[in-house]
Amino acid sequence: MSSSRKSKNSLTFIDDINPIHDQNKIKVLILRLWKAYQRDAGNTIEMVLVDEKGSRIHATVEDKNIKKFDSVLKEGDVVTLNPFKLIKYSGDYKSNSLSFKILFYRTTQVKPCDDFPKEVPEKYFVEFGDVLNGSRDTRVFVDVIGQIVNVGPIEDIKIRGKSTPKLDVELRDRGNVRLICTLWADFAKQVKVYTEANPAAVVCVIRCAQVKEWKGNWTISNAMGATRVLLDPPGVFVDEFRSGLPTDGVVLTNHDNSELFAGSTVSIRDQFLVKNHKRTVRDIVEALEEGMCVTMVTVGSVERTSKWYYVSCKMCNKSVEPYPENSGDDGKPPLYYCGVCDKDVSAVVFRYRLVLEVFDATNYKARFLLFDAMGSTLLRRTAQELYNAVSENDPSILPSEIGALVGRRFLFKVSIGGDNLKSDRSHYVVQLFSEDDELIKDYSDGLYSEVLVPLPVTPITKEASVRRGGVSVENPKPPAKKIKIEGKKEESFATT
Repeated sequence: MSSSRKSKNSLTFIDDINPIHDQNKIKVLILRLWKAYQRDAGNTIEMVLVDEKGSRIHATVEDKNIKKFDSVLKEGDVVTLNPFKLIKYSGDYKSNSLSFKILFYRTTQVKPCDDFPKEVPEKYFVEFGDVLNGSRDTRVFVDVIGQIVNVGPIEDIKIRGKSTPKLDVELRDRGNVRLICTLWADFAKQVKVYTEANPAAVVCVIRCAQVKEWKGNWTISNAMGATRVLLDPPGVFVDEFRSGLPTDGVVLTNHDNSELFAGSTVSIRDQFLVKNHKRTVRDIVEALEEGMCVTMVTVGSVERTSKWYYVSCKMCNKSVEPYPENSGDDGKPPLYYCGVCDKDVSAVVFRYRLVLEVFDATNYKARFLLFDAMGSTLLRRTAQELYNAVSENDPSILPSEIGALVGRRFLFKVSIGGDNLKSDRSHYVVQLFSEDDELIKDYSDGLYSEVLVPLPVTPITKEASVRRGGVSVENPKPPAKKIKIEGKKEESFATT
Protein backbone atom coordinates (compact mmCIF):
# COMPACT_ATOMS: atom_id res chain seq x y z
CA MET A 1 0.00 0.00 0.00
CA SER A 2 1.52 3.29 -1.05
CA SER A 3 1.20 6.58 0.76
CA SER A 4 1.81 10.11 -0.37
CA ARG A 5 2.96 13.09 1.63
CA LYS A 6 1.71 16.58 0.87
CA SER A 7 4.40 18.87 -0.54
CA LYS A 8 5.76 21.15 2.15
CA ASN A 9 5.34 24.09 -0.22
CA SER A 10 1.63 23.50 -0.91
CA LEU A 11 -0.93 25.63 0.90
CA THR A 12 -4.01 24.44 2.73
CA PHE A 13 -7.18 26.46 3.12
CA ILE A 14 -8.54 26.71 6.65
CA ASP A 15 -11.65 24.71 5.77
CA ASP A 16 -9.42 21.88 4.51
CA ILE A 17 -7.14 21.65 7.54
CA ASN A 18 -6.82 18.14 8.96
CA PRO A 19 -6.40 18.40 12.76
CA ILE A 20 -4.46 15.12 12.79
CA HIS A 21 -1.55 16.53 10.77
CA ASP A 22 0.95 19.08 12.03
CA GLN A 23 2.48 19.92 8.63
CA ASN A 24 -0.37 22.11 7.41
CA LYS A 25 0.79 25.33 5.75
CA ILE A 26 -1.61 28.26 5.52
CA LYS A 27 -1.54 31.76 4.05
CA VAL A 28 -3.55 34.16 6.18
CA LEU A 29 -4.21 37.77 7.06
CA ILE A 30 -3.80 38.59 10.75
CA LEU A 31 -7.25 40.12 11.15
CA ARG A 32 -6.92 40.78 14.89
CA LEU A 33 -4.07 40.46 17.38
CA TRP A 34 -4.02 41.16 21.10
CA LYS A 35 -2.23 40.08 24.26
CA ALA A 36 -4.05 38.30 27.05
CA TYR A 37 -3.43 36.83 30.46
CA GLN A 38 -4.91 33.63 31.83
CA ARG A 39 -4.24 32.16 35.24
CA ASP A 40 -3.48 28.71 33.95
CA ALA A 41 -1.55 29.78 30.83
CA GLY A 42 0.08 33.08 31.82
CA ASN A 43 0.66 35.70 29.11
CA THR A 44 -0.35 34.80 25.55
CA ILE A 45 -0.64 36.34 22.10
CA GLU A 46 -4.10 35.74 20.66
CA MET A 47 -4.98 36.13 16.97
CA VAL A 48 -7.88 35.81 14.58
CA LEU A 49 -6.60 34.68 11.16
CA VAL A 50 -8.50 34.73 7.87
CA ASP A 51 -7.60 33.09 4.54
CA GLU A 52 -8.41 33.98 0.92
CA LYS A 53 -11.77 32.20 1.10
CA GLY A 54 -12.82 34.29 4.10
CA SER A 55 -12.60 31.43 6.62
CA ARG A 56 -11.21 32.16 10.07
CA ILE A 57 -9.24 30.28 12.65
CA HIS A 58 -8.01 31.25 16.11
CA ALA A 59 -4.30 31.08 16.97
CA THR A 60 -2.35 31.30 20.22
CA VAL A 61 1.30 31.88 21.09
CA GLU A 62 2.15 30.60 24.57
CA ASP A 63 4.07 32.59 27.18
CA LYS A 64 7.28 30.67 26.59
CA ASN A 65 7.32 31.58 22.88
CA ILE A 66 6.19 35.21 23.04
CA LYS A 67 9.71 36.62 22.94
CA LYS A 68 10.42 34.84 19.66
CA PHE A 69 7.22 35.81 17.84
CA ASP A 70 6.31 39.18 19.37
CA SER A 71 8.26 41.22 16.80
CA VAL A 72 7.21 39.23 13.70
CA LEU A 73 3.46 39.07 14.23
CA LYS A 74 1.65 42.30 13.37
CA GLU A 75 -2.05 42.93 12.94
CA GLY A 76 -2.85 43.54 9.27
CA ASP A 77 0.11 41.56 7.92
CA VAL A 78 -0.27 38.67 5.48
CA VAL A 79 1.89 35.68 6.38
CA THR A 80 2.40 31.99 5.75
CA LEU A 81 2.53 29.71 8.80
CA ASN A 82 3.91 26.20 9.22
CA PRO A 83 4.27 23.91 11.01
CA PHE A 84 1.87 24.37 13.91
CA LYS A 85 -0.10 22.33 16.37
CA LEU A 86 -3.89 22.03 16.38
CA ILE A 87 -5.50 21.77 19.79
CA LYS A 88 -9.05 21.72 21.15
CA TYR A 89 -10.80 25.10 21.01
CA SER A 90 -13.50 25.55 23.63
CA GLY A 91 -14.64 28.07 26.18
CA ASP A 92 -17.34 30.66 26.77
CA TYR A 93 -16.07 33.02 24.05
CA LYS A 94 -14.79 31.91 20.64
CA SER A 95 -13.83 33.90 17.54
CA ASN A 96 -15.25 31.15 15.28
CA SER A 97 -17.17 27.90 15.48
CA LEU A 98 -14.26 25.51 14.78
CA SER A 99 -13.56 22.86 17.40
CA PHE A 100 -9.78 23.38 17.14
CA LYS A 101 -7.32 26.28 17.05
CA ILE A 102 -3.65 26.82 16.16
CA LEU A 103 -0.93 26.65 18.79
CA PHE A 104 2.47 27.89 17.68
CA TYR A 105 5.46 25.62 18.00
CA ARG A 106 8.77 27.23 18.79
CA THR A 107 9.74 25.97 15.33
CA THR A 108 6.77 27.56 13.54
CA GLN A 109 7.94 29.65 10.58
CA VAL A 110 6.29 33.01 9.95
CA LYS A 111 7.03 34.38 6.51
CA PRO A 112 5.63 37.62 5.05
CA CYS A 113 3.53 37.35 1.90
CA ASP A 114 2.15 40.02 -0.46
CA ASP A 115 -0.03 37.76 -2.61
CA PHE A 116 -3.42 38.23 -0.96
CA PRO A 117 -6.71 39.68 -2.26
CA LYS A 118 -7.82 43.14 -1.12
CA GLU A 119 -11.21 41.72 -0.14
CA VAL A 120 -12.27 38.23 0.88
CA PRO A 121 -15.72 36.63 0.99
CA GLU A 122 -17.76 37.67 4.03
CA LYS A 123 -18.95 34.57 5.89
CA TYR A 124 -19.57 35.79 9.41
CA PHE A 125 -22.12 38.61 9.09
CA VAL A 126 -25.44 37.84 10.76
CA GLU A 127 -28.92 39.29 10.35
CA PHE A 128 -30.14 41.57 13.15
CA GLY A 129 -33.25 39.43 13.46
CA ASP A 130 -31.14 36.36 14.29
CA VAL A 131 -29.59 38.28 17.19
CA LEU A 132 -32.86 39.75 18.44
CA ASN A 133 -34.70 36.41 18.50
CA GLY A 134 -31.99 34.78 20.63
CA SER A 135 -31.16 32.04 18.12
CA ARG A 136 -27.41 32.73 18.00
CA ASP A 137 -24.85 30.71 19.98
CA THR A 138 -23.66 33.33 22.47
CA ARG A 139 -20.28 31.58 22.78
CA VAL A 140 -19.34 32.38 19.17
CA PHE A 141 -18.57 35.92 18.06
CA VAL A 142 -20.37 37.38 15.03
CA ASP A 143 -19.89 40.18 12.49
CA VAL A 144 -22.53 42.87 12.02
CA ILE A 145 -22.95 45.82 9.68
CA GLY A 146 -25.37 48.67 10.25
CA GLN A 147 -26.04 52.37 9.92
CA ILE A 148 -25.55 54.24 13.19
CA VAL A 149 -28.76 56.18 13.81
CA ASN A 150 -28.48 56.99 17.51
CA VAL A 151 -25.51 57.58 19.80
CA GLY A 152 -25.97 57.89 23.52
CA PRO A 153 -23.80 59.67 26.07
CA ILE A 154 -20.48 58.35 27.35
CA GLU A 155 -20.95 56.84 30.80
CA ASP A 156 -18.22 55.90 33.26
CA ILE A 157 -18.90 52.45 34.73
CA LYS A 158 -16.95 51.01 37.64
CA ILE A 159 -15.57 47.57 36.77
CA ARG A 160 -13.43 45.93 39.46
CA GLY A 161 -12.91 49.37 40.96
CA LYS A 162 -11.73 50.89 37.68
CA SER A 163 -13.71 53.49 35.73
CA THR A 164 -14.43 52.30 32.16
CA PRO A 165 -16.16 54.37 29.43
CA LYS A 166 -19.38 52.86 28.09
CA LEU A 167 -21.36 53.94 25.03
CA ASP A 168 -24.65 52.65 23.63
CA VAL A 169 -25.32 53.08 19.91
CA GLU A 170 -28.33 52.06 17.88
CA LEU A 171 -27.73 50.40 14.51
CA ARG A 172 -30.22 49.69 11.77
CA ASP A 173 -29.99 47.30 8.84
CA ARG A 174 -31.35 47.65 5.30
CA GLY A 175 -34.73 46.43 6.49
CA ASN A 176 -34.82 49.17 9.18
CA VAL A 177 -34.47 46.55 11.95
CA ARG A 178 -32.81 48.17 14.99
CA LEU A 179 -30.12 46.64 17.21
CA ILE A 180 -28.41 48.13 20.28
CA CYS A 181 -24.63 47.83 20.48
CA THR A 182 -22.73 48.53 23.69
CA LEU A 183 -19.12 49.64 23.28
CA TRP A 184 -16.55 49.80 26.04
CA ALA A 185 -13.23 51.54 26.74
CA ASP A 186 -11.39 52.96 23.69
CA PHE A 187 -14.10 51.77 21.29
CA ALA A 188 -16.63 53.94 23.13
CA LYS A 189 -14.46 57.06 22.90
CA GLN A 190 -13.44 56.50 19.27
CA VAL A 191 -17.01 56.01 18.05
CA LYS A 192 -18.27 59.03 20.00
CA VAL A 193 -15.58 61.29 18.52
CA TYR A 194 -16.10 60.01 14.97
CA THR A 195 -19.88 60.32 15.00
CA GLU A 196 -19.73 63.85 16.38
CA ALA A 197 -17.42 64.81 13.50
CA ASN A 198 -19.35 62.85 10.85
CA PRO A 199 -23.05 63.03 11.75
CA ALA A 200 -24.43 61.62 8.52
CA ALA A 201 -25.09 58.09 7.29
CA VAL A 202 -22.20 56.46 9.18
CA VAL A 203 -21.85 52.77 8.37
CA CYS A 204 -20.36 50.70 11.17
CA VAL A 205 -18.77 47.27 10.71
CA ILE A 206 -18.11 45.28 13.87
CA ARG A 207 -16.05 42.13 13.56
CA CYS A 208 -16.07 39.53 16.33
CA ALA A 209 -18.90 41.06 18.33
CA GLN A 210 -20.31 39.30 21.36
CA VAL A 211 -24.04 38.49 21.50
CA LYS A 212 -25.51 39.19 24.93
CA GLU A 213 -28.85 39.19 26.72
CA TRP A 214 -29.48 42.07 29.09
CA LYS A 215 -32.74 42.41 31.03
CA GLY A 216 -34.56 40.33 28.46
CA ASN A 217 -33.19 42.25 25.47
CA TRP A 218 -30.69 40.82 23.01
CA THR A 219 -27.82 43.15 22.12
CA ILE A 220 -24.23 43.00 20.94
CA SER A 221 -21.07 44.24 22.59
CA ASN A 222 -17.38 44.37 21.92
CA ALA A 223 -15.16 41.69 23.41
CA MET A 224 -12.13 43.48 24.83
CA GLY A 225 -9.52 41.77 22.67
CA ALA A 226 -11.03 40.16 19.61
CA THR A 227 -13.43 42.86 18.41
CA ARG A 228 -12.61 45.27 15.64
CA VAL A 229 -14.80 48.32 14.95
CA LEU A 230 -14.63 50.02 11.53
CA LEU A 231 -16.42 53.25 10.68
CA ASP A 232 -17.20 54.00 7.02
CA PRO A 233 -14.61 51.48 5.80
CA PRO A 234 -14.03 51.15 2.04
CA GLY A 235 -15.08 48.06 0.14
CA VAL A 236 -17.68 46.59 -2.19
CA PHE A 237 -19.60 44.93 0.66
CA VAL A 238 -20.01 48.24 2.51
CA ASP A 239 -20.91 50.13 -0.68
CA GLU A 240 -23.64 47.58 -1.45
CA PHE A 241 -24.99 47.85 2.09
CA ARG A 242 -25.04 51.65 1.96
CA SER A 243 -26.86 51.68 -1.39
CA GLY A 244 -29.56 49.41 0.05
CA LEU A 245 -30.38 51.56 3.09
CA PRO A 246 -33.92 52.98 3.36
CA THR A 247 -34.35 56.37 1.70
CA ASP A 248 -36.35 57.81 4.60
CA GLY A 249 -34.01 60.65 5.50
CA VAL A 250 -33.03 59.23 8.91
CA VAL A 251 -29.61 60.53 9.98
CA LEU A 252 -27.41 60.09 13.00
CA THR A 253 -28.42 61.72 16.26
CA ASN A 254 -26.08 62.27 19.22
CA HIS A 255 -27.73 62.41 22.64
CA ASP A 256 -26.30 63.91 25.82
CA ASN A 257 -29.14 62.52 27.93
CA SER A 258 -29.50 58.75 28.18
CA GLU A 259 -33.26 59.13 28.72
CA LEU A 260 -33.56 60.62 25.23
CA PHE A 261 -31.60 57.84 23.59
CA ALA A 262 -34.03 55.00 23.10
CA GLY A 263 -35.88 55.06 19.82
CA SER A 264 -35.25 58.72 18.91
CA THR A 265 -34.45 59.70 15.33
CA VAL A 266 -34.40 63.05 13.56
CA SER A 267 -35.27 63.34 9.88
CA ILE A 268 -33.29 65.48 7.46
CA ARG A 269 -36.36 67.68 7.08
CA ASP A 270 -36.49 68.40 10.81
CA GLN A 271 -32.74 69.04 10.86
CA PHE A 272 -33.13 71.88 8.38
CA LEU A 273 -36.55 73.27 9.26
CA VAL A 274 -36.99 72.67 13.00
CA LYS A 275 -34.00 71.57 15.05
CA ASN A 276 -31.24 74.01 14.03
CA HIS A 277 -30.95 77.79 13.72
CA LYS A 278 -31.03 79.25 10.20
CA ARG A 279 -28.08 81.46 9.36
CA THR A 280 -26.86 83.45 6.38
CA VAL A 281 -23.24 83.15 5.30
CA ARG A 282 -22.59 86.56 6.87
CA ASP A 283 -24.07 85.35 10.15
CA ILE A 284 -21.76 82.35 10.00
CA VAL A 285 -18.50 84.18 9.28
CA GLU A 286 -19.27 86.82 11.92
CA ALA A 287 -20.42 84.36 14.59
CA LEU A 288 -19.03 84.89 18.08
CA GLU A 289 -20.00 81.53 19.55
CA GLU A 290 -19.41 77.90 18.63
CA GLY A 291 -22.37 75.81 17.56
CA MET A 292 -24.37 74.22 14.75
CA CYS A 293 -26.52 75.98 12.19
CA VAL A 294 -28.13 75.45 8.79
CA THR A 295 -27.84 77.66 5.75
CA MET A 296 -28.90 77.86 2.10
CA VAL A 297 -26.01 78.58 -0.29
CA THR A 298 -24.80 78.30 -3.86
CA VAL A 299 -21.45 76.69 -4.71
CA GLY A 300 -19.27 79.32 -6.32
CA SER A 301 -16.09 77.31 -6.84
CA VAL A 302 -14.11 74.28 -5.72
CA GLU A 303 -10.80 74.98 -4.00
CA ARG A 304 -7.83 73.97 -6.13
CA THR A 305 -4.96 75.11 -3.92
CA SER A 306 -5.17 71.85 -1.98
CA LYS A 307 -6.03 68.31 -3.00
CA TRP A 308 -9.68 67.26 -3.06
CA TYR A 309 -8.64 63.95 -1.47
CA TYR A 310 -6.17 62.53 1.00
CA VAL A 311 -4.53 59.12 1.24
CA SER A 312 -5.39 57.06 4.32
CA CYS A 313 -4.22 53.82 5.88
CA LYS A 314 -6.70 51.03 5.18
CA MET A 315 -6.25 49.62 8.69
CA CYS A 316 -6.84 52.75 10.80
CA ASN A 317 -8.32 55.22 8.25
CA LYS A 318 -5.81 57.92 9.25
CA SER A 319 -3.75 60.03 6.85
CA VAL A 320 -0.43 58.57 5.67
CA GLU A 321 2.81 60.14 4.44
CA PRO A 322 4.22 59.26 0.98
CA TYR A 323 7.72 58.08 0.17
CA PRO A 324 9.55 59.34 -2.95
CA GLU A 325 7.62 58.76 -6.16
CA ASN A 326 9.89 55.95 -7.37
CA SER A 327 9.11 53.78 -4.34
CA GLY A 328 6.73 51.72 -6.49
CA ASP A 329 8.96 51.33 -9.53
CA ASP A 330 9.76 47.70 -8.67
CA GLY A 331 6.23 46.67 -9.63
CA LYS A 332 4.97 46.60 -6.05
CA PRO A 333 2.41 49.11 -4.73
CA PRO A 334 3.91 52.42 -3.50
CA LEU A 335 4.79 52.55 0.19
CA TYR A 336 3.46 55.08 2.68
CA TYR A 337 4.22 55.65 6.35
CA CYS A 338 1.32 55.48 8.82
CA GLY A 339 2.10 57.35 12.03
CA VAL A 340 -0.82 55.77 13.90
CA CYS A 341 0.14 52.18 13.03
CA ASP A 342 3.84 53.21 13.16
CA LYS A 343 4.81 51.20 10.11
CA ASP A 344 5.11 51.30 6.34
CA VAL A 345 1.92 50.37 4.53
CA SER A 346 0.93 49.76 0.93
CA ALA A 347 -2.77 49.11 1.59
CA VAL A 348 -4.19 52.62 1.35
CA VAL A 349 -7.51 54.23 0.45
CA PHE A 350 -8.23 57.62 -1.11
CA ARG A 351 -10.76 59.68 0.86
CA TYR A 352 -12.49 63.00 0.24
CA ARG A 353 -11.30 66.31 1.63
CA LEU A 354 -13.39 68.56 -0.54
CA VAL A 355 -13.45 72.34 0.01
CA LEU A 356 -16.29 74.33 -1.55
CA GLU A 357 -16.43 78.12 -1.64
CA VAL A 358 -20.07 79.07 -1.16
CA PHE A 359 -22.08 82.29 -1.11
CA ASP A 360 -25.65 83.49 -0.61
CA ALA A 361 -27.74 86.62 -1.06
CA THR A 362 -25.58 88.55 1.42
CA ASN A 363 -22.67 88.17 -1.07
CA TYR A 364 -20.46 86.93 1.76
CA LYS A 365 -18.37 83.87 1.07
CA ALA A 366 -17.23 80.95 3.21
CA ARG A 367 -15.29 77.74 2.69
CA PHE A 368 -17.23 74.59 3.52
CA LEU A 369 -15.30 71.35 4.05
CA LEU A 370 -16.72 67.91 3.24
CA PHE A 371 -14.90 64.85 4.54
CA ASP A 372 -15.23 61.36 3.12
CA ALA A 373 -18.67 60.34 4.37
CA MET A 374 -20.27 63.58 3.14
CA GLY A 375 -18.31 63.57 -0.13
CA SER A 376 -19.22 59.98 -0.97
CA THR A 377 -22.90 60.63 -0.24
CA LEU A 378 -22.97 63.87 -2.24
CA LEU A 379 -21.14 62.57 -5.32
CA ARG A 380 -22.42 58.97 -5.10
CA ARG A 381 -18.94 57.72 -5.90
CA THR A 382 -15.97 57.01 -3.68
CA ALA A 383 -12.87 59.21 -3.80
CA GLN A 384 -10.92 56.14 -4.91
CA GLU A 385 -13.19 55.74 -7.95
CA LEU A 386 -12.84 59.38 -8.96
CA TYR A 387 -9.07 59.33 -8.45
CA ASN A 388 -8.76 56.26 -10.68
CA ALA A 389 -10.86 57.98 -13.34
CA VAL A 390 -8.48 60.97 -13.57
CA SER A 391 -5.59 59.89 -15.78
CA GLU A 392 -3.38 62.89 -15.02
CA ASN A 393 -1.48 62.75 -11.76
CA ASP A 394 -2.36 66.34 -10.90
CA PRO A 395 -4.54 67.11 -7.86
CA SER A 396 -5.55 70.47 -9.38
CA ILE A 397 -7.40 68.63 -12.18
CA LEU A 398 -10.91 68.14 -10.88
CA PRO A 399 -13.03 65.18 -11.90
CA SER A 400 -16.07 66.32 -13.84
CA GLU A 401 -18.39 65.15 -11.05
CA ILE A 402 -16.76 67.60 -8.64
CA GLY A 403 -16.66 70.44 -11.15
CA ALA A 404 -20.39 69.97 -11.75
CA LEU A 405 -21.08 71.11 -8.17
CA VAL A 406 -20.39 74.73 -9.14
CA GLY A 407 -23.60 76.72 -9.50
CA ARG A 408 -25.77 74.26 -7.60
CA ARG A 409 -27.78 75.33 -4.56
CA PHE A 410 -27.72 73.33 -1.34
CA LEU A 411 -28.91 73.33 2.21
CA PHE A 412 -25.94 72.67 4.50
CA LYS A 413 -25.74 72.00 8.20
CA VAL A 414 -22.31 73.17 9.36
CA SER A 415 -20.40 73.36 12.61
CA ILE A 416 -18.82 76.59 13.83
CA GLY A 417 -15.77 75.62 15.84
CA GLY A 418 -13.11 77.37 17.84
CA ASP A 419 -10.84 77.73 14.83
CA ASN A 420 -13.61 79.52 12.93
CA LEU A 421 -13.90 82.11 15.70
CA LYS A 422 -10.16 82.82 15.49
CA SER A 423 -9.95 83.07 11.70
CA ASP A 424 -12.53 83.47 8.96
CA ARG A 425 -10.18 81.57 6.64
CA SER A 426 -10.83 78.35 8.54
CA HIS A 427 -13.11 75.78 6.97
CA TYR A 428 -16.63 75.16 8.25
CA VAL A 429 -17.16 71.40 8.40
CA VAL A 430 -20.31 70.14 6.70
CA GLN A 431 -22.35 67.80 8.88
CA LEU A 432 -25.36 67.30 6.60
CA PHE A 433 -26.65 68.46 3.23
CA SER A 434 -29.74 68.38 1.03
CA GLU A 435 -30.44 69.35 -2.55
CA ASP A 436 -34.11 68.41 -2.41
CA ASP A 437 -36.13 71.05 -4.28
CA GLU A 438 -39.16 70.83 -2.02
CA LEU A 439 -37.08 71.10 1.14
CA ILE A 440 -35.14 74.07 -0.26
CA LYS A 441 -38.44 75.81 -1.12
CA ASP A 442 -39.84 75.18 2.36
CA TYR A 443 -36.60 76.47 3.90
CA SER A 444 -36.73 79.57 1.71
CA ASP A 445 -40.42 80.17 2.49
CA GLY A 446 -39.60 79.93 6.17
CA LEU A 447 -37.10 82.75 5.85
CA TYR A 448 -39.79 85.08 4.53
CA SER A 449 -42.19 84.23 7.33
CA GLU A 450 -39.94 86.32 9.57
CA VAL A 451 -39.92 90.12 9.76
CA LEU A 452 -36.52 91.70 8.97
CA VAL A 453 -35.51 94.81 10.89
CA PRO A 454 -32.19 96.68 10.66
CA LEU A 455 -29.55 95.88 13.24
CA PRO A 456 -27.34 98.97 13.74
CA VAL A 457 -23.65 98.27 13.29
CA THR A 458 -20.52 100.32 12.89
CA PRO A 459 -19.68 100.59 9.17
CA ILE A 460 -16.75 98.40 8.22
CA THR A 461 -13.94 99.33 5.89
CA LYS A 462 -13.31 97.86 2.49
CA GLU A 463 -10.29 96.01 3.85
CA ALA A 464 -12.29 94.50 6.69
CA SER A 465 -15.09 93.54 4.33
CA VAL A 466 -12.73 91.64 2.07
CA ARG A 467 -11.11 89.95 5.06
CA ARG A 468 -14.47 88.74 6.29
CA GLY A 469 -15.32 87.39 2.85
CA GLY A 470 -18.02 89.95 2.09
CA VAL A 471 -18.68 92.37 -0.72
CA SER A 472 -16.07 95.03 -1.38
CA VAL A 473 -17.91 98.22 -0.49
CA GLU A 474 -16.87 101.17 1.63
CA ASN A 475 -20.11 101.45 3.61
CA PRO A 476 -22.14 98.27 3.41
CA LYS A 477 -25.79 98.30 4.35
CA PRO A 478 -26.39 97.28 7.94
CA PRO A 479 -27.33 93.62 8.19
CA ALA A 480 -30.88 92.63 8.95
CA LYS A 481 -31.74 90.92 12.16
CA LYS A 482 -34.55 88.36 12.15
CA ILE A 483 -37.29 88.44 14.72
CA LYS A 484 -40.17 86.05 14.92
CA ILE A 485 -43.62 87.37 14.08
CA GLU A 486 -46.52 87.27 16.51
CA GLY A 487 -44.53 89.02 19.24
CA LYS A 488 -42.10 86.17 19.94
CA LYS A 489 -38.68 86.89 21.38
CA GLU A 490 -35.84 87.85 19.11
CA GLU A 491 -33.93 84.84 17.84
CA SER A 492 -30.38 84.66 19.20
CA PHE A 493 -27.56 82.31 18.28
CA ALA A 494 -27.24 79.28 20.53
CA THR A 495 -25.57 75.89 20.29
CA THR A 496 -27.76 72.91 19.59
